[in-house]
Amino acid sequence: MTNEFDRIQYAPIQNHRYERWFREVQYNGKELNEDGKKEFLQMVDEIISIHLEGLPVLKEALDSIKDLHDEFHEAYRVVISVLQFTIITMIDSMVISKYFILADKDYDRRFMRGKMKVILNEGFKKLYGFEEKTHQKSEWNRLVPILKIFPEDIKVQYKQLSSLLEEHSKSSSWWRNERNVETHLNAEKLYESRSEDVVESKVMMESLKLFDTLYAVNRFLTNMYACFLNSLIHKYRRGELLED
Repeated sequence: MTNEFDRIQYAPIQNHRYERWFREVQYNGKELNEDGKKEFLQMVDEIISIHLEGLPVLKEALDSIKDLHDEFHEAYRVVISVLQFTIITMIDSMVISKYFILADKDYDRRFMRGKMKVILNEGFKKLYGFEEKTHQKSEWNRLVPILKIFPEDIKVQYKQLSSLLEEHSKSSSWWRNERNVETHLNAEKLYESRSEDVVESKVMMESLKLFDTLYAVNRFLTNMYACFLNSLIHKYRRGELLED
């Protein structure tokens, strides 16, 4: 442990402009050309690759503290768990976007569009919720009990993001009707939904609404994680951590 903490430096707490990830972008009528599709697919593959690298690290972190239940490690467990959710959902939203673009048959595109709407609705519902019932069960709300151990700037950022998320939850239906049709398999309504014109660039803009939201939350959680790291470094330098 000595060598490990000797090498690690304090992690800065970033003061992000979270509102930039919550801007509503209106469809401007432009279509994706082949070059645009290739660039998008390349970007998606890079995003997926980068975020996949973090999942085994989070799993290892959770496994390493499974028998530790003091206040510090319980809070750490919550942050790692919520991080795990945001990363997996970000990846899933990108994967379904990728295969929507790759689909070369009309019905395949319509099918993928419908399943994308399920992820958009369920993803935001799980992240923040739409009303009191779903909000109370949300990943975001899990952070409330542990905020007390964090510095004031983290609490301020949480409040700022909460306001943005609340506004976002009221910004639209988040494709609730489409989600219901897709999951309840009402044949008549499903046929009507699948018959709607597919506008690729519009669908992609809609998919990014969830990704950008999750990315903002992910940046905030990274700040929370940095607080844990800094706390351990501080304890080590004060001689409060035992060497392995």
